Amino acid sequence: MNTLRKFRNLLSIFLLLGLVTSCDKDNDIDNPDSNPDTTPNYVLSLGITSNGTTAYYVVSTDSLMSGTISAKGNGIEQNGYYDYEQGNETVFCVGGLGLTDVKGLRYNNEGVLQEEGSYVFNKALKQFAQITPQEMLGVEIPDNPASGDSITFYMVDINSIAITKKVKTSILPLATVDWPSLTGLSFSENKVYLTYFPMNQDTWKTYVDTTYVAIFDYPAMTLNTIMKDTRTGPAGSWNAYNGIFQTESGDMYIMSNSAISNGFSSAGKNAAFLRIPRGATQFDNYYFDFETKSGGLKPAHIKYIGNGLVFAEVSTLNPQTAADRWMDKSLKCSIIDLNNQTIKDINEIPVHDGNGGRRFTAMIEGDKVYYPVSTSGGTYIYCIDSKTAKAVKGAKVSTTFVAGFFRLNQ
Repeated sequence: MNTLRKFRNLLSIFLLLGLVTSCDKDNDIDNPDSNPDTTPNYVLSLGITSNGTTAYYVVSTDSLMSGTISAKGNGIEQNGYYDYEQGNETVFCVGGLGLTDVKGLRYNNEGVLQEEGSYVFNKALKQFAQITPQEMLGVEIPDNPASGDSITFYMVDINSIAITKKVKTSILPLATVDWPSLTGLSFSENKVYLTYFPMNQDTWKTYVDTTYVAIFDYPAMTLNTIMKDTRTGPAGSWNAYNGIFQTESGDMYIMSNSAISNGFSSAGKNAAFLRIPRGATQFDNYYFDFETKSGGLKPAHIKYIGNGLVFAEVSTLNPQTAADRWMDKSLKCSIIDLNNQTIKDINEIPVHDGNGGRRFTAMIEGDKVYYPVSTSGGTYIYCIDSKTAKAVKGAKVSTTFVAGFFRLNQ
């Protein structure tokens, strides 16, 4: 079975997962819809699956805490598989599973969300993220050694949605153990940091004894060095692009979980966070042993909020077994404090299943987090106060899952 077919089968499994629970409203959090004059525009991509086929509908709304968000008579339909990233006031739709295009969506002068431009790449991009105020960086990597031996970097102008530069470099320094699977991208002091882990492309065996970070000098995109740390296993989760994130200080943190339910073939060292000082080419001595602090659990998906706080979905499976591989199930939500190395569970959000191998669809607005949670009772947006780790249940979303979630200001 080829990689594409495996990915399709896995995605189908992710979309069918569900758990029976419920949650009541907590009135400690103010309703963000109470002042409509200052409410920004929210953009969601709704993945709606019918008869084994998923269509995506990108919709906009001003209300996250009441009513129903639906694609009926609303939004832009997209056929095929898409993932989503934001650059300034543009939502980029990144094609996959046979699609190799990237589309840009933004509001026009009349306040209507529409497609403003697109570009077709040679292969589906493995990474796509904003690195400067004007520029996105795309990373194209062959699926296996037979498909090529070069990484291709694309610089994309956010305003024009046009490729301004293309650079190729050898992939072989990253493939000394097995073929690299990319898990995250960050930019600091004219350096691009790529997290990855080795994976056998025939057996899908993963290596879980080392953290790898490849550093490239920008804009030449020549390899500077490969950082390694054996305190933890690989950075990030399979296809979730959550291996590295940056804080306000410019310091970068690595999340390592070696979670079988998020794609690894075996569990390695304890789930933990490491730190790379701003612009540095080595780790410092920071080590947050999440697995010990949580009583043996692993973070599955994360989103940096600010002030050292991280919103996370945490697997409640303990231990994780081979039967749980790629299942991304039984998740609770928590607030992680990187500075104090503490974890607070968000009790108002029910245990649920995740969306599998894709970007985390949590949307950050100040110290609030908005996150759509799907259970057998439907999909509802929860508003989380990161300071108190309390949540309120808001609008219903008529969808199978939410594939993207952003705020755009007109």
